[in-house]
Amino acid sequence: MPVNLPDQPEFLQMIRSRSRAGAEALYDQYAQVLSLAIFRIVHEKALTEIILEKTICKISDSADDYNKNELLLLTWMLAIAKQLAREHTTVNI
Repeated sequence: MPVNLPDQPEFLQMIRSRSRAGAEALYDQYAQVLSLAIFRIVHEKALTEIILEKTICKISDSADDYNKNELLLLTWMLAIAKQLAREHTTVNI
């Protein structure tokens, strides 16, 4: 069943407001691609899920820092996901 996604400004406002609807929309729209990026770094499904949860939280917490003139939204979110995954692998080496 297709999900009705808000346009990008509305989507960003939902995330910035830290609403449940914003977190759900973020997860529904981007969890799969973020998970894949994380998994490519950590190579563990359970760990990927943990880091994905942290990624969603960090995106929500830092949404006010996002500047659409610097990066595409997906690029910015992928950078956060990859950084968290790398931090975890660096800590556990």
